Amino acid sequence: MLTHRSVEIGIHLAESKCAHWSVFGPGEVPGCAAFSTVGAGLGWMLALVVVCGLAATVIAWLLGQRRRLHAKLEDPREQASRALAFHAYHDTLTGLPNRAYLMRELEKALAAQNVALAVMFIDLDGFKSINDTLGHEAGDTFLRAVASSLRSSVRERDTVSRFGGDEFVVVVQAYGGMENLVRVCRKVLDLVSKPVNVSGQFVAVSPSIGVAVAPQDGMVAETLLRNADAAMYAVKETGKADFRFYEEGMLEQARERLALTVELREALQAGELTVEYQPKRNLRDGTLAGVEALARWPHPIRGDVPPGVFVEIAERSGLIHALGEYVLRAVLNQLQAWDAAGTVVDYVAINLSMHELSRPAFVDTLHRAVRSYGVDPIRIRFELTESTAMRQPEETMRQLVKLRSHGFDLLIDDFGAGYWNLSHLRELPVGTIKIDQSFVRGSSSNLADREITEAIVGLAKKLNMRTIAEGVETEAQAEWLRDLGCDIGQGYFFARPMSADAFARYLDPTMAYAS
Repeated sequence: MLTHRSVEIGIHLAESKCAHWSVFGPGEVPGCAAFSTVGAGLGWMLALVVVCGLAATVIAWLLGQRRRLHAKLEDPREQASRALAFHAYHDTLTGLPNRAYLMRELEKALAAQNVALAVMFIDLDGFKSINDTLGHEAGDTFLRAVASSLRSSVRERDTVSRFGGDEFVVVVQAYGGMENLVRVCRKVLDLVSKPVNVSGQFVAVSPSIGVAVAPQDGMVAETLLRNADAAMYAVKETGKADFRFYEEGMLEQARERLALTVELREALQAGELTVEYQPKRNLRDGTLAGVEALARWPHPIRGDVPPGVFVEIAERSGLIHALGEYVLRAVLNQLQAWDAAGTVVDYVAINLSMHELSRPAFVDTLHRAVRSYGVDPIRIRFELTESTAMRQPEETMRQLVKLRSHGFDLLIDDFGAGYWNLSHLRELPVGTIKIDQSFVRGSSSNLADREITEAIVGLAKKLNMRTIAEGVETEAQAEWLRDLGCDIGQGYFFARPMSADAFARYLDPTMAYAS
């Protein structure tokens, strides 16, 4: 019936066309009879197309029904098996391939001949503070955003994997030359560095990226990953928020850092670190203003390990909390000993890490510890660098306000060396600014350093803040700072850092004192 009707339609179209053409006059449009035959053929062809289309639709529908029926009838054990297989090779939080998948695909790619691929090892500096300040749910949201950024920064053929925690690995295959690879690294760096809106608050981290390239940096998956990891740690040592390619010797440096981490943990447990104290003098009358507590690590084999080395290791390894508690206990014990011996010390300043400040329970734990020693909180002053405070300004503000409410005094260290937002400085509960020592030391010969120092002192006065100048090494510097209106001086001109015993003798050479 459908085919017959299609034929009728074709003939009708042909006849209509001839009738239309006949208006030009008899005989002017020859072959209309023949055209009627052609119309009939077209009608049959149209019928065939319609029938084929309907048949294809019916077949597709039947196949779909079959698949749905098969899915309903499938053994639940097979469904569970398939789900387990997926989760075995994918990260449940981000949906990215996991470490097992990465190793499998990387080994497969390296097994190919003439392979040219790059492994990018990415670590998110400062991610832990997001978990500590905003909660783990916010941290999970941030990690999913990073995963999305990484996917969009490379091609579909490249592998993006969550290696574990806040570490990601990207395998870039056939990257087409070092210039292209550098562009990819910069793209990844820029995208991952962008702030992410988490629960209405914009947060950001500074990624450190290490890159190892096959075949020159290795042809074994574990070797490439280890070398990329070593390059990533080299980035951390030079300022973070950057990328570096693996170079000979980086692996040895990574092994050295690991060894130091283990030794630092053992030293903290064994109580092998010491605390020295450097006096601060009132510039106006020379009286003692207070002291700064400085951690020292006299290693039995390596000798004195510089604070810049072991503090950085402590921050990277998570030992910074143990180190902070170690120094606090030493200071509280020493204040009790000084009080018992009649040695008058108004306050002790302790350096504060952002990693410590980011812990939600830090302030309450600190307050309980100080009270348990019977020490007035006003005798403990915390120094934090402006670069530290700027990493999470809103959360820093909340924590510092809480510290101040418990009676602790606060000061900004190394002021002028970072990028402090003056509006935040005005709002912070900070009573003292510590001028970075580079300006003080350079003031003797550099006009710009003198002018910057004068500007900082003037700014502090406008904000009703006191100023401390560190790095004072000469009498001329001390006199100039005093005339400038700076309140307190600290540096080798007054005294070097010293043990508690030496400090007691420094105050009163006639006193026989044992800490």
